[in-house]
Amino acid sequence: MRKWMYNLLVATASLGLTATLAHAQGRAAARDELESRAQTVNSLADKRGGTRDAMHDVSVETGVPLDQIQRMHDQHPDAGAAGIMIACVLADNAKGSPERYLSQHVNGRGWAAIARQNNVPVDKINARLDKLEKDLSSQTPRTGRNYTPTGRNRNRNYPY
Repeated sequence: MRKWMYNLLVATASLGLTATLAHAQGRAAARDELESRAQTVNSLADKRGGTRDAMHDVSVETGVPLDQIQRMHDQHPDAGAAGIMIACVLADNAKGSPERYLSQHVNGRGWAAIARQNNVPVDKINARLDKLEKDLSSQTPRTGRNYTPTGRNRNRNYPY
């Protein structure tokens, strides 16, 4: 009986330790995923002609006025379009101000930790980042030229 109780105690302790480690690894993976997604979207925004178009897309997607988004970008230029998008999504779902979440992130907190603290699903943030990434990748680079097609290309829809 004594040996059986000892085995039960060891099995319970190891199961609890395994569950804790698995939960911690899941939280770290979510944090790494959001951070890497933000870097990917920001690099895509930089490739596509800078942040002006990306900030406009963030404004359209979140409903936050463009001048407020521009102010956030001026105060925290390292956050990029993805950081501002995540802050606006958090603010929309947690009923706070996006500047507060952006400053928390700039001060060292991860996006996943901020989302978890405010009960915002990471999947919701990822869905909005997917849409922003799709919008940015579908845009053609801005050349400033507006050529009208002539000849055989006249009746076709070309992106320039």
